[in-house]
Amino acid sequence: MKTAQLVLPEGTLELAYDFNAIADAEEIAGCNLLAALENLSDISANQLRGLLYAAAVVTPPAVRPTLVECGEMIRLDTIATVTMALADAYKLATPAAALADVPDTPAADAPVLS
Repeated sequence: MKTAQLVLPEGTLELAYDFNAIADAEEIAGCNLLAALENLSDISANQLRGLLYAAAVVTPPAVRPTLVECGEMIRLDTIATVTMALADAYKLATPAAALADVPDTPAADAPVLS
C-alpha cells in the first residue's frame, strides 16, 4: 500500500486510507469522515482529527496513536502540513492514483505490439 508521509517535529507518520479504517474511525471520532474527505477545505476539528486517526491506523507504527494523540499533533503550526498529508494519502487511495503510475512511454525492454 502506498503511503503519504506526515513529517512533524515529534516524528514521522506513514498515512494511508482504506474504507474499513474510515468506517472504524467514524465510530471512534463520532463524526462523518467520508464526507470530510470530499471537502478537506471545509471540515470540523473533529473531522480533521478523525481523518488523521483513520490514516495513521492503516499502516500503524509500533505504537498506534490514539485519537487524542492525533489531536495533539494538530496545532496552529502543523494544521496545514497535516491537511496536505491527509490530501496526499487520499489521492494515493483512489483508483486515479494507480493510473498515474502507468508510464507514458513503453519501457525499453517491453515488447512492441504491431
